[in-house]
Amino acid sequence: MNLRKLGVLTAVALCTHVGVNAQVVEHPHLDLALMPSPGFNSPVDIANAGDSRLFIVERTGYIRILNTDGTSSLFMDIDSKVKSSGGEQGLLGLAFDPNYAVNGYFYVNYTNNTGTGNTVIARYTRNGVNPNLGDVASEVIIMTIVQPFTNHNGGNLEFGPDGYLYIATGDGGSGGDPGDRAQDITDQKLGKMLRINVSSLPYTNPATNPFVGIVGDDEIWQYGLRNPWRFSFDSQTGDLWIGDVGQGAWEEVDYQPASSTGGENWGWRCYEGNVIYDGAGCGAPGTYDYPIFVYNHTFGAGGYAITGGYVYRGSQYPGMVGYYIYCDYVTGNWWTTVSNGLGGWNTVMEPLSQDDISTFGEGFDGEIYCASLSGGEIYHVVDACGNFDVSTSVTNTNFGFNNGAIDLTVTSGTAPFSYAWSNLATTQDISSLAAGSYSVTVTDGIGCIRLATATVSSVCGPLPSITTTGLTSTTASFDWIDEGVGSYKVQYRPAAGGAWINSMVATSNVTLTGLIPATAYKLKVSYTCPGGSKYSKSKNFSTPARLGTEDIIAPEIIPNPGSGLFNVLNLDNNTNIRIFDITGKLTGEFLSETNSTLDLTNYAEGMYFVQFIKENSVVSTQQLVIAR
Repeated sequence: MNLRKLGVLTAVALCTHVGVNAQVVEHPHLDLALMPSPGFNSPVDIANAGDSRLFIVERTGYIRILNTDGTSSLFMDIDSKVKSSGGEQGLLGLAFDPNYAVNGYFYVNYTNNTGTGNTVIARYTRNGVNPNLGDVASEVIIMTIVQPFTNHNGGNLEFGPDGYLYIATGDGGSGGDPGDRAQDITDQKLGKMLRINVSSLPYTNPATNPFVGIVGDDEIWQYGLRNPWRFSFDSQTGDLWIGDVGQGAWEEVDYQPASSTGGENWGWRCYEGNVIYDGAGCGAPGTYDYPIFVYNHTFGAGGYAITGGYVYRGSQYPGMVGYYIYCDYVTGNWWTTVSNGLGGWNTVMEPLSQDDISTFGEGFDGEIYCASLSGGEIYHVVDACGNFDVSTSVTNTNFGFNNGAIDLTVTSGTAPFSYAWSNLATTQDISSLAAGSYSVTVTDGIGCIRLATATVSSVCGPLPSITTTGLTSTTASFDWIDEGVGSYKVQYRPAAGGAWINSMVATSNVTLTGLIPATAYKLKVSYTCPGGSKYSKSKNFSTPARLGTEDIIAPEIIPNPGSGLFNVLNLDNNTNIRIFDITGKLTGEFLSETNSTLDLTNYAEGMYFVQFIKENSVVSTQQLVIAR
């Protein structure tokens, strides 16, 4: 297989089977809502004139108005001018002048009764008295293009954001572009996207068209198209989207950003999609431009004739905003494509199945409509997910704690809902959270997906603990979690009483000096959070006794208070532990090992004193509280 660009095919063509990426992405679930109408005969285009009316183009040469109440009236009849005997011939396109409200001009694309049916681009004018009628006698022919065959006439025309009229032409028909017209840029307007200025007639060619002043027809904006049946501009960004009907194997979506200066060569007939079709006389692969999405000719996940659509910019369905929506006329498969934000695209095959869709159209409010060719129905393209949405409310965690929470609110959607959080939680709300970023995928009962991300921050609050980092008979060092404040007030005094010794520190640690050996102390750290909340945390500690020149490190009981099971740290082997109640009565005696566990679960709640004895000397006496 010869490829224009292998990366494009593997990343895009293979996503025929629904996903471009393995990651979960939000996407709408398309559905169709039948519009009230009397029905139409072979509708092939839908346009708006800047108001709530939809103008329905019938292939046989009629333009009808569809009102919001479902009534319809004839706007214009040019049946006598139009040749529609061929399956791809007829009145094929309609575009209203950007200044239609003032000048009343509108433009049509049709095949006439000359020869095999030549393409005519003509301007008409609204009736001077009745705004619901076009003036048949006002025709001014702008351009005529000779068609060698009856098929591949293109037919679409649209005004771009630059105010110029864009006209899509097919390659002239037959099969395989026998005249190589799509690649011919000299005196050949077939297989092209033309761009002309119709602000006055006869038309002129914008000076910024890519072939002005050099070899190539001045009207050409792009070339290398086979049969660009339907194209559109993103009404918000100005980007150009083209659905180009393939030959025998591939259908393609071509995308041109609004920033482009034109001149794209989409490759036909050298390439069909990304695969060489007829390489005779063709250039190197790098001289062509590539579709952003292709699908092959198959009924399962592809199709045989693409109907290009629109990027949704309406307000009724927020979940569809920014998605390019299109389908296949034959198989009834539908797709949505949206930027992945990284220079690529996410394309999803929708669960919707509806064939016979000949065209899409955009209302003045950005809503998207489509038409059934044989049935004559007009549909509103809607999102079955409706206004399904999720939002989060965050409770931040305090420094040193895991007490953050995220409350998730689900709006609309179809129950039941499932939740998949990045921390593996599956509940709607999550709590006991540390600081960090959390994401959730919410799926409703019909498979609609919404994503949300929330960040839990650490905020100033109560200290969880004060940690002893160093202890001698005359010094003590402590550390605590920094609460993000400018300073801490540190106070300490002997536990037996006395004046507080105060100091201010700018860091979350302190070293106390000048302490008395074998003495119990009380330490307190106080601070004020941003916003004015005041907190303090206390800790009891004891300096070790001093035997000669050697400090005896006092054991540490944790937790204290506790429920009855305590760990004793800094404990030497063969240390006697004696437990006294508040009356001084000895209630228990233990011979410990290093870092022992002290099991007092059979003791009643209350205050006790723990005495540590080493070599017949009392090393430390500490207060212990049992609370359950």
